[in-house]
Amino acid sequence: MRFASSLIATLALVATTVLASSHQDKKPHHPKHEKPIVIDKKVFNTGKIPFHPNTGSALFTNWVGLTLDYKYVKPVFDLVNATASLNNNTALLSRGEAHITVILPPEYDNILHPAGVTIEELNKIAVDPKRPLQKARFGVECLGRVQVVSKPDNVYQQAVQIILKDFQDIVAYRQKVWELFVKKGGNPALFDAGNFLPHITLGFKHRDIFVEDGVFKGKNACIHSLIAK
Repeated sequence: MRFASSLIATLALVATTVLASSHQDKKPHHPKHEKPIVIDKKVFNTGKIPFHPNTGSALFTNWVGLTLDYKYVKPVFDLVNATASLNNNTALLSRGEAHITVILPPEYDNILHPAGVTIEELNKIAVDPKRPLQKARFGVECLGRVQVVSKPDNVYQQAVQIILKDFQDIVAYRQKVWELFVKKGGNPALFDAGNFLPHITLGFKHRDIFVEDGVFKGKNACIHSLIAK
């Protein structure tokens, strides 16, 4: 009896160990991404993409952007949306296109336009053959993520983006805008060409979120390494 009891206990221990090992070896449904995320370096080849004007009559419909080829951005979005450690277990929505916002809608509506700067003038600077915005150089810093509870609706919001670096060409465009703004009598203290956090939005939970919501999409928001090659 003592031998039988010992044998049963041993078999139970072996079975438990096998089951535990099997459970540990099983890959999670949403794996954690350990390696740096890679984006195709062709995403930087924006010079042959036509400049796209963004104009409208409603509030926040006038802005300036640098258009990217979405086919190089989509694989990163797909990876983020399939990886819990990157999307924080949150399914993300995508606009299905990619761009870098260079002049934000609130900058235009609240600062530039009241001083007499028009969206047509901003677009003209953007297509200057001497320094076209679509040929602006930039680099990638990291994958970023920001979260906030929006007000006054108290809704949890989340957005994931590619944080940029080495964007001096884009700041140079904004400097030209500042010069026009000041020439038209604008208060120089109201628009800072260098006060700028460029990024490429990948996706969001309900809507994109902005500095007006209280989030900053700079290096402070980095959650994972990202490289271009």
